[in-house]
Amino acid sequence: MKKHFEKLKLNINALPLDAWFTAFVALSVLFLVLMNLFAMRPIGFGDFMLTNAGLLLIAPVLVLQNVITEVWGKKTALKVTLFAISCQIFIVLLSELIIILPTNNPAAADNFASIFGSQWRIVSASIIAFAIGSLLNILVFAKIREKSQNKQGNYKWLYLVAAFISTVVAQFIDSTIFNVLAFAQIGLVNTFELPWVNIWTSIGVGTTLQLLLETTLVVAIAAHLAKFLKKKKEESTANADARGI
Repeated sequence: MKKHFEKLKLNINALPLDAWFTAFVALSVLFLVLMNLFAMRPIGFGDFMLTNAGLLLIAPVLVLQNVITEVWGKKTALKVTLFAISCQIFIVLLSELIIILPTNNPAAADNFASIFGSQWRIVSASIIAFAIGSLLNILVFAKIREKSQNKQGNYKWLYLVAAFISTVVAQFIDSTIFNVLAFAQIGLVNTFELPWVNIWTSIGVGTTLQLLLETTLVVAIAAHLAKFLKKKKEESTANADARGI
């Protein structure tokens, strides 16, 4: 068993930096798409909604943003976020096209439309909220890390403080904007709406849950991964300079 883990560690260390970046971009897109899809699934008890399932995935998205910002810089993180949003818009447009295509199975088509047909409001709200929340998350995280860049004695905890503060700001803003735009009772036809008490509860529960999830992910994985990749990038840059590239 020990040899197996040593071999796995060796293979991970052998992955080039470009492969890590590609994986992070792919995961960012995947989590964003799933987050919008899962947002249509409420979580609660009886007639009371605690939150929606989509909020379970925003913590991994913010963690990925923080790692990308730490290793490749805030400009790259913003470009990755823009790319993920563009992919989501493409999927929504493709879903709408599929809905209007002719079918020989009306029941199946109606089921598909019931899931994806009202997605426009949720996705529109998600894109607006995600764009604003991501911008705040990246900028706040980068600003705090810049201020602590000369205090690397305890990398993990300095990284955690930056991630925690940026998440508090970004998650609360993201959750508030999303829930109000996506579920407020404004009388739109064929859309899923919620009472205001459920909306505010979802914001509070969602923000608290994301803080717990992100803190766990950062302490267990993200801080170590960011430090490893940052060191890998510095070594790659030093090797390129040594070769005169």
